Formats: sequence, C-alpha cells, structure tokens
Amino acid sequence: MKNSTIKIASFLLMAFALVCAPQEISARAENNDSEVSIKEDLVGGWEYTVEGAPEGYEKGFMMIVKQGGVYRTQIQLNGAAVNGENVMVKGNKISFTVNVEGETVSVALEAKGSKITGTSTSPSNGTMSITAIKTISAE
Repeated sequence: MKNSTIKIASFLLMAFALVCAPQEISARAENNDSEVSIKEDLVGGWEYTVEGAPEGYEKGFMMIVKQGGVYRTQIQLNGAAVNGENVMVKGNKISFTVNVEGETVSVALEAKGSKITGTSTSPSNGTMSITAIKTISAE
C-alpha cells in the first residue's frame, strides 16, 4: 500500500510539474507539423531500465502526459527530473530528446500494451536498449 501511495504521489507531482513547465512541447508527425493522436497506451508512468547505462542512469521513471492536445515527457533519473524535448509521435511510437549532464540523448520507443521497448542514443555511450513497464495508468 505504501508503494502505491508513493507512486501516485510521484505521478501527481510530475504531472503538476509538467503542466506548469514553461516549455511548449507538442507531438508532431514525422513528415509535417500537424498534431497527431497519441495512443492512450503511451500516456502514464513507466518504470524503465537501460541495459549497459552508466551507474545511476540504468533505472528510472518516465512520465508521458497529455494536456490540451500537448504531449510532454519527463524522465526521473539519478535524483533529478529532466523534461523531454522535440517530442514526436507516430502510431504507437514516441521519440524525444533529453539533455543529460550537457549531452543530448535521443530516445525512440514503441509501446505494446503495458510494455515499451526501444533505444537511447548518446555520443558518449552509443546506443543502449530500454525496457519499460507501465506502473501508473492515465485512467
């Protein structure tokens, strides 16, 4: 029960932070700037692992939220929260970038039910596999 309460509180805090964030990030189709529908399977909280990531970055929590047609991502890693940028969605796939310690990391993910798989790519660490399990649903 305590773990569920912590997850719900984390979700609410992250959702509030994303809503109040000054950045305007929207999902865009790859071939044009028109907004597309994100599959509701993507929206929620995800506990992820990154195979081969440096210590402190191998596990974390990712939020994908939608408010007023705008999609935002936030990653909690190594004790900090980082907002995603350049969010793009096509079908059940989402991609975005995050700035980690001054380095741009590209993330490309595909959702299948309550699981997301994909990759993160950075100049210093190359391409690494990501696996995430949905722990907080949008409903």
